[in-house]
Amino acid sequence: METKLILSIIFIMSLGCNDLKNSKTDKAITQVIKEKQITYTISATTPIPVVVYFNDIKVSEEHTPLNSSIDVNGYALKNGKYKVKIQIFPVFKRGDKVVYPEDIKSCRFSFGSFVRDGETGDISKPQTYVQLSLKDLNSPVAYFEQEWEVDIKELPYTLEGWSKGQDLSKMDKKEIEKKVIQYHESIRETLNQGNGDQWIDLTKRRATETAVFNYSSTERYESSIKENRMNVEKYCANRMIPLEDYELKLYAEGKLATLERRSHTTEFNNKSPLDIKGWGPLIRKGQKGGGADYRLLLYLPQNSNDFVIVRK
Repeated sequence: METKLILSIIFIMSLGCNDLKNSKTDKAITQVIKEKQITYTISATTPIPVVVYFNDIKVSEEHTPLNSSIDVNGYALKNGKYKVKIQIFPVFKRGDKVVYPEDIKSCRFSFGSFVRDGETGDISKPQTYVQLSLKDLNSPVAYFEQEWEVDIKELPYTLEGWSKGQDLSKMDKKEIEKKVIQYHESIRETLNQGNGDQWIDLTKRRATETAVFNYSSTERYESSIKENRMNVEKYCANRMIPLEDYELKLYAEGKLATLERRSHTTEFNNKSPLDIKGWGPLIRKGQKGGGADYRLLLYLPQNSNDFVIVRK
């Protein structure tokens, strides 16, 4: 069975900060020294479905248990204080309608960091800054939600991201939804045609900033571009499902827009159990079973009517 494919296309750009050293390539790029390649993370261990938000952006898959570390560098544009929000839901596959107190007691979350070498992927200097302790429940609830404030102090870069994007929440919702749907339909056509070159071109902005927060080298960038072009050409051609069962979602206080699947499923493309609620609706079927989604987080630059892919 194929699992969800997480695309990561990366490119190097000059960071303009004090903790940099020159790259040994013939391009005018710089690289954060290894000791400063800090990655902030939310660690989660949950046997029940949760959704994790950072900086008002969903950063985890929806309605799935977690036993992993979620990197949040891509959603922190600079040093400062940020909000973490965690939602816990009833277990759909069990038929539960409520979250029980014992469910909450079984969940563990923390906020911390580590240093990851952008070349080798090796991790060192793990730290936990705060345990994100959940309040006790006295009785079952329809769903559970709690927020915390965390502080990021040591990022060696500043990203523009969507900070200069227009506030979509202040615009006509039907018009924004129409434009977001049209954009997704256009991307679906690109993927279904297996047009790797166009996909790479459309994701350039995302690529440049991904390179920064992943501390990537030019060599890794070139390898990733080649791999992602090949994946679209090899796996997406004539295998994208119809754009359906979606709803508009706005994140980052209205500056990011996307579409997400609305309904629970018990199986998808011969894989069971597989719940694709919350996935992006740009989904390709696997050859034998399962599939992968291509999530797009879009922003609308000032004085522009054209969306730009900035994250996934």
